[in-house]
Amino acid sequence: MKRVRLALGSLAIFAATVFAHHSSAMFDGTKLVVLKGSMLSFTNMNPHGWISVEAKVNGTGKSERWDIEATSPGQLAAMGIQSDTLKPGDKVTAGIRPLRDGRHAGSMVFLITPDGVVHGAKLSDLGLDLATLKP
Repeated sequence: MKRVRLALGSLAIFAATVFAHHSSAMFDGTKLVVLKGSMLSFTNMNPHGWISVEAKVNGTGKSERWDIEATSPGQLAAMGIQSDTLKPGDKVTAGIRPLRDGRHAGSMVFLITPDGVVHGAKLSDLGLDLATLKP
């Protein structure tokens, strides 16, 4: 019986750690920032892919580096993003939920590749139009 309690206790700690890791509390879910710019790098690995862009917010202002947490490689593949889909220098538009602390990073909502394909959330669900967002 003692072993069973120990095993259940270990599982509870592990489960809490997993859920804490996947918290989105650091992102401001009430804001959507649209970035227009060029790919710097794409890392397609578990548990999250990472996209770095040199971009301007809404296509205006100063161009700055932004780091975007994407989803898992399997979910990215389901969206049509493979390891070789994004290349340095590609023109892209990204929609992100920004970090609450103001650093230039966020969680990916959608990504529009140079061919005009939208990966991720439907633009119409966000009240956005592809014609104005194409890279």
